[in-house]
Order: sequence, then structure tokens, then C-alpha cells
Amino acid sequence: MISVSNNQAITEMQLDLRKAARLIRKQITQRVRDYPLYINEGPGRDEASIQQITIGYQFDQSGWLAIIFDTRPQAKNDGEWNSYIEPNAIEFDEWHRAFSDLVENGSPINLILPDGTKRKLGKGTTVEQVAESIGITIRDALLQARDNGVFAGLPLAPNCSYVVEEHEGYFGWSDQVEAGPQSEQAYLDHLEGDVATKSEAGQVEHWVKVLERIASGKENESKWSFLASDHTIEQLEALGDQAIVPVLKFVRKWADQPEWEGDRPKRKLIELPMQRPTIDALMLVRNSSCRTPEVEKLLCQILQKSVQANSDRKLWGIMPLWTARCLSKLFDHYPELKQNESTNELVNRDEYLSKPSKKSQGD
Repeated sequence: MISVSNNQAITEMQLDLRKAARLIRKQITQRVRDYPLYINEGPGRDEASIQQITIGYQFDQSGWLAIIFDTRPQAKNDGEWNSYIEPNAIEFDEWHRAFSDLVENGSPINLILPDGTKRKLGKGTTVEQVAESIGITIRDALLQARDNGVFAGLPLAPNCSYVVEEHEGYFGWSDQVEAGPQSEQAYLDHLEGDVATKSEAGQVEHWVKVLERIASGKENESKWSFLASDHTIEQLEALGDQAIVPVLKFVRKWADQPEWEGDRPKRKLIELPMQRPTIDALMLVRNSSCRTPEVEKLLCQILQKSVQANSDRKLWGIMPLWTARCLSKLFDHYPELKQNESTNELVNRDEYLSKPSKKSQGD
């Protein structure tokens, strides 16, 4: 739920989605017209047929919309479009202004839907409700273009799919029937499976296996997959310190892998599936009070592996930094980390790697 400040005079913001719908239809037409003239700024090869058309958007941090043509042979809803926002985005500042005024000043949004229906979004409005209003507007414009043959001149694959996604995952839609859970709660139930019938040790094992699925990219099929890492970490946190060593062994397995696909000076760096669950796991460890020699040993192993994995990179992953934070917070004999803000490099890594592992005081 959106919380608002009551310190300023409240005014009302107008957000006319009829205007947005017209601009979206115009942009779709323009992108179709321009497609043969430019190198395709989207996933896949330029000369391949279009497997998926995605319209992505954002309104909470900034307001924009981007139409992405995906020509990968096995294109799917995996978020790859996020790497192609910059060359394809057009601004919708009014979305951001209206949302920001609601959040910061409590100004209600007088919303006009594309069919002329009027609604007022005020205190108690969720981010998801705003995302849905905009997302449905985009979806309907996309479907209208599809059904009116606007895309007919493009090199479409026979089973080309159409997708609308909000940048942070607050709304998602596809014209393809998706297998698997169709609601947030159904997806969380899917993650939990039969965990309630297991011992606490069995529950830890269950949730670490979920982290493994996330890291290996096997939890990306559902539109609710963005919930997986946070939910899993919450369950492990509730199980206490007994989860810390298994979690660190999970991180150690992935510590010698890069967190990004690509490196500078390339502009398009893709976050790999292992990045979020491993960093979330290290945050869990840092917030714990588990200071055993085994924990220290595992953290040192992770740091050594992750430093080696990043040593030849221009832009480092952040696993070395979060591992160093764990060591400094849990064990007194480690220094405060020094980070190169431009490259993410752990500057004083030798101070960590040269420390003899020893039992922390106060265990």
C-alpha cells in the first residue's frame, strides 16, 4: 500500500489514459514503419523473424514506454527486454508526475480510462493498482494494433506472442496461455510444496533447493517468479541460524561464476539468474548472529572464489563486496571494506584474504 505525507496541501492530479492510448497506438505504428530501416535494438539477430513483441513500461521511478521486437528462436517472458530499454523508450512523464504526487503529497489521481470511465486513486491505492490501470491501457492498444493488422508487414513468426510488462514486475500480461500458477498466492503455494510436513532441517533443505532453481534460471517461467527469492529468504530467515551454513554452501557453489553477461565497455550487461539469490543469501547471513568457525571458513572460500571470478573484469560483480561485509560485521578481526565506486572492485581484498581464520570473540 502507498503511504503518503500529510505535511503539504493536497491538490488533485489529472491522468487521462485516453491520451496515453492514442500516443501508444501512434508509437506502435511508427515502430512498425521504422522496423525495416534500422538495426533491431532488441534480443536476437536482425534478420530473424520476430518471435515476441513486448511493450515494457515504468511509472514509479520515471515514466516511459518501450516497444521491443524479440527475434530469438526460443523467445520467452524472461525479462530480456529490460536490456534494450534505452534505445526504444519514449517518455510518459505524466505517469511519473501523477504517481509521485500521490506518494509524496497525498494528491489523489483523477483517472480517466480509455473508455471514458472516471476513477479516483487516493490514499490506500497500491502500486499494483496504478500499474494495472496503465498496463491494461497498453494491453488494449497492443491488441487493437494486432487485430487491425498493424503488424502484418513485419516478419512475424507464425506463433509470435504479445507481452506487456511493468519494469519492476507490478503488472504482466501475455496473449499466450501460460502453464503453472495463475495468481500470486498460487505461485507461493507452488514454491512451498510440502514443506510444512518436513522437519526444520528438511525445511532448510527445501528452501535451499528453491534457491538453486532460481540461480539456475528454472524459476523464470511464471510471471510471479520475481517473488521467489524474497519469499525463500524470508522462510530461511524464520528458520534461524541453522539455515546459515547450508545457505553459504549454496553461495559457494556459485561463487566462481560471473554475475553479469558481458563487461564494459559494452552498454548492455545482463544480470544472470544466480546474482539475485546469491546476494540475497549473503544479506541474510550478514543480518544473522552466526559467528562460528565454519561460517567464517565458508565466507573466506566464497570471497576467494568470487575475487578470482572478477579479477579480469572491468566491472566487478557485487558478491565480493557482500562477502566482505559479512566478514567485517560478524568477525572483529576483519577491516572495513574499501570499494571502487566506479567498478565495484573490492580494493582491499588482500587484507581479507590474508587474515588467518580464527574463532570470533563472544561466541
